Amino acid sequence: MSFTELKRSEIKRYLLEKIDSDDPEFIAKTADSFGISVTSVKRYIQAECDLGNIMPSKSAECGYKLKFSRHTFRYSIADLCEYDDLIFFDDVFPLLLGNDNSKHIWNYALAEIFNNAIEHSEGSTIEIKVDFCCLYNRITIADDGVGIFHKICDALKAFGMKNPRPEDAVTELFIGKMTTLPDRHSGEGIFFTMHLLEKTAIVSDGIILQSGFLGDTSLIKNRLLAYAMKFTKKGTVVIMQISNETKRNAKEIFNSFSDPDEGFYRTSIPVFKACLERQPVSRSQARRIYMRLNSFKEAILDFSDVEYMGQGFADELFRVFQNAHPNVTLKPINMNEETMLMYQYTIHNKVTVPKYY
Repeated sequence: MSFTELKRSEIKRYLLEKIDSDDPEFIAKTADSFGISVTSVKRYIQAECDLGNIMPSKSAECGYKLKFSRHTFRYSIADLCEYDDLIFFDDVFPLLLGNDNSKHIWNYALAEIFNNAIEHSEGSTIEIKVDFCCLYNRITIADDGVGIFHKICDALKAFGMKNPRPEDAVTELFIGKMTTLPDRHSGEGIFFTMHLLEKTAIVSDGIILQSGFLGDTSLIKNRLLAYAMKFTKKGTVVIMQISNETKRNAKEIFNSFSDPDEGFYRTSIPVFKACLERQPVSRSQARRIYMRLNSFKEAILDFSDVEYMGQGFADELFRVFQNAHPNVTLKPINMNEETMLMYQYTIHNKVTVPKYY
């Protein structure tokens, strides 16, 4: 059977992705998915080994693993303040694989995260690990500063919040427009970085904020998470990943949340993640989510992975907040049947004050 180049490329990518996820049944699944023989799949495997894209592995359940090239750079923050842009062009960028979409996204994400470490961390050292393979680039930026969630909590306290917790800091990053230096930054960097990249994880203060990595066994098993956990009590580690041939377009993503006339007017909040992978049930969770939504015209509330929604959470968000801020449009998406019923009940529920005369 003779396949087109496109079809062979699809088989190859599927095979490599299954190996990356350490699927022990990847040979049978590849054969079934593309209607080819096991012998043909093994020929693809051998070809990838010959190309240096994969290698046999006794520790992997599937028997193979992707072959990575790894580079590490360490910098003194004191020496970087004036020349941080040179790091990307001289050290990191020449190593990156990928199409123009990928490189445009890395250009933004690396600049934002690296600059955050320089200006916000209050640390002395930044370490960058660049790991790339035939499928994707993964970059880890770690600093030895005070920790991003701790830093945001200090800012929230200065802005008037009583007893802010790391959970408040996590939600702030999902919402966007949060900055500890409002005179110098707009608070958009991490928000757009998480939406531009396919996978992002921020580790600090014993908490992991994840976008795209949720349920990803390759991250849990990867040594990068173990490396990151060493910094959880001091400093911040940001792990970022995007496919070499990503179809994500930076301009389209920016335009989906902003425009020249309105600025950054729309946000999107993954409710389950913003609630630290807990079901949204309480009014305090809702308050944490809506605390700055009045600075947007529209908020998309993504209920993916939410199994049920408590009446208190729903009432606080969709009745109390909405009544107080009618100019903010709340758009819930990806609700299951149970969550949708609670939402419908809440928006149609009329609360009246009884009169006894």
